[in-house]
Amino acid sequence: MNRGRRLASILVAASLGLGSLVGCQSETGKAAFIGDTTITEDRVSQVFDDAVAKTPKQEPGPEEPGPEASGSPAPAAELPVTRQEVVDLLVSLELARRVVKEKNMPPAKEPTEPAEIAQALAVAGDSEYVKLWAEWLDLQTVITENTPRATLTDEGIMTVYRALAEAGAIQPGLPVEQVREQFGAAIFAEAAILVSTSLGAEAETTKTKVNPKYDPISAPMAVGTQQGPVFYNLPYISSDMVTDVSL
Repeated sequence: MNRGRRLASILVAASLGLGSLVGCQSETGKAAFIGDTTITEDRVSQVFDDAVAKTPKQEPGPEEPGPEASGSPAPAAELPVTRQEVVDLLVSLELARRVVKEKNMPPAKEPTEPAEIAQALAVAGDSEYVKLWAEWLDLQTVITENTPRATLTDEGIMTVYRALAEAGAIQPGLPVEQVREQFGAAIFAEAAILVSTSLGAEAETTKTKVNPKYDPISAPMAVGTQQGPVFYNLPYISSDMVTDVSL
């Protein structure tokens, strides 16, 4: 898939193990709690259903006969987003908003236009899902630019590596020395850590909890490659996987 320019330039991660909602009647219909903010299942459905409804239809190529011509039943359409991805986005977005507000960080200098990333996400630019993604990218940038740098420990860099390997973006089973060599300066991974630790700390402060069916929560991530951006998810990374470096 041809990914968007803005998405190609950003890699951000997040997620610590979060508490799960207790399976009681009062939690019915709840997807997550972030402090005093509740993300309901209805809210998840609203974003998800809108994204599915606004997925551009893909026509068969010139050498690809349609199901009528081939005599085969039409395959089920692959959805561009899952409910899990919607919850991941909504939780990470709420945590990021709180970090930026509490630390009085400035707004993004060049806000992302939804139209710029719509093709990459395979959803129409006027969908709420794409608009939320645009805001998420801006918040990631703001946090990265206004947080002291951090250097990945071996465990931290291997956590990023394992997530990439799971997504099929890199060869699995490599030792840390070879991973560091392939990552080079690992600026993309450092950016991920800057946001990750901020969101992780906020999740702990707000005692964030998620419905067990959405656990574990991860934050959406993208890293640029020669073949285009790779999208994957990384569990929130704890602060013991980084070493602070003064600006």
